[in-house]
Amino acid sequence: MNLDKFEKGPREILHPEIQKDLLVLEEQEGSVNFKFGVLYAKDGQLTDDEMFSNEAGSESFQRLLSLLGDTITLKGWTGYRGGLDTKNDTTGIFSIYTVYQGHEIMFHVSTMLPYSKENKQQVERKRHIGNDIVTIVFQEGEESSPAFKPSMIRSHFTHIFALVRYNTQSDSYRLKIFSEESVPLFGPPLPSPPVFTDHQEFRDFLLVKLINGEKATLETPTFAQKRQRTLDMLIRSLYQDLMPDMHKNMLNRRSFSDVLPESPKSARKKEEARQAEFVRLGQALKLKTIVRGDAPAILASTSLCKKEPWESQCFCSNFPHDVFCADSWGQSLLVSTDVGVLLLDDGQPPIPVFDKTLQIKQMHVLETLDLLITRADKGKDARLLVFRLSAVQKGMESKQARSKCDCRENKLEKTKGYMLLLLTKVPVLALQSFPVRTPLH
Repeated sequence: MNLDKFEKGPREILHPEIQKDLLVLEEQEGSVNFKFGVLYAKDGQLTDDEMFSNEAGSESFQRLLSLLGDTITLKGWTGYRGGLDTKNDTTGIFSIYTVYQGHEIMFHVSTMLPYSKENKQQVERKRHIGNDIVTIVFQEGEESSPAFKPSMIRSHFTHIFALVRYNTQSDSYRLKIFSEESVPLFGPPLPSPPVFTDHQEFRDFLLVKLINGEKATLETPTFAQKRQRTLDMLIRSLYQDLMPDMHKNMLNRRSFSDVLPESPKSARKKEEARQAEFVRLGQALKLKTIVRGDAPAILASTSLCKKEPWESQCFCSNFPHDVFCADSWGQSLLVSTDVGVLLLDDGQPPIPVFDKTLQIKQMHVLETLDLLITRADKGKDARLLVFRLSAVQKGMESKQARSKCDCRENKLEKTKGYMLLLLTKVPVLALQSFPVRTPLH
C-alpha cells in the first residue's frame, strides 16, 4: 500500500465503523484529554528522591488538590484514567480528576501513588510523573527558601514545570513556569507579579496554561515526529482492517466533489470551496455521531454537545452604532464604533475602553503577547498605537474611557501615512444579529 498515490483531495466518509474509529483516533492523538503530574516538595528538599519519598502532603497541599479536581476511587473508574490501573489498585486507591472546558484531566499525584520503603528512588511514582509532559511542583516554605530548579528532576520526558507556592498570610498562590528551550511560546502570559488571591481564577489560569503548554510541547521536533509516526501507523492499521468492507460496497466511495452544490471554475476557489465543505461535513458528522451515541464515552460526557463551537454567538441583538472594525478578546468582542471603542460580552452592557476622540480604523488583539495593535485616524494623520492588554483591562476596571490625549505614549513614531496590515485570524467567536450600516464579516 502506498498512501502517497491516493487522491489528496478530501472525501466524504460514510462507513459507520470508520467514522467511529476516526473519532477514537482523534481522541487519542488530538490533545482531547490530559494527564498532569503533581509533585509535593517539603521546604529544603532539593533532590527528586527526597520529593518522591514524601508519604503525605501538608494541609495546604491538600487544599491545592481539592482546588484542582475531585478525589475519585480508581477501582471501577470508567472515565479517562491517564494510564492508571482501574482494576487492581496497583497504582494507588485514589486520584484527582476533573473535566475542564470539554477536556478530561487526570492528575498523577505523588502522595497518592504507591510508596515503597525499600525503594528509595520510588520508581513506581517516577514511572508515571516522570513520563508526564507537564508537572506541577508544589513547594512548601517561604520565597527566601532554596528555589526549585528543573535540573532537580531527572526526566527526559517532562518539558514543563509549574512551580506553585502558597502564602498563608495573604491566602494567595504564586506561580512560576519553567519550560524546555525547544517548546514554543504559549499563553496566557503570567501577570506581574504572578500572585493570585482569587483561588478560582488561579485554577482557571493554571489549567489553561498547562493545557496550552502540553499542546505547545507536542509541536517540538521530537514529539511531532513521534506523533506523526504513531498516527501513520494507526491510520494504516485502520485501512487494513476496514478497507476490505469498503470494497464490497463501492457506493460508499463517492467523490467528495459530488457533494459540492456548484463547482467553481477557478482552481484556487475550487480548493477553498472543497476545504470549507470538508470542514462543514466533518463538524456535522461529529455532532451526529455524538448525539447518536456512537462516539466514545469521553466525547459524550464532556459537555461538547451543549453548544457546538462552530455556532455563531450573538453579542447584541440591537446594536445602535456604526462599526469600523472589531476583534475577539477572550470570550468578548472589542469593537470600534462612532462613539468610541467598546468591549461587548454576551448579555452584558458595553464597557467603554476609548472615547470617540480616538477613531480606531483597524485593530488586532494578540493575547499570547498581551498586545493590542491599532491604527487610528486615516490618511496622512494615520498613526499606529500599541497597548498592553493588561493595562487596557486595568483602565476598564476604573470605568473611565481613555481619550486620544491619554494615548500619546502608546504612539509609534515615523508611521505617518502607513497602513497596518493585520493577520487574518481564525474567528473564535462569530458575529450574529448586528443590525449596523457597516457590514461585519
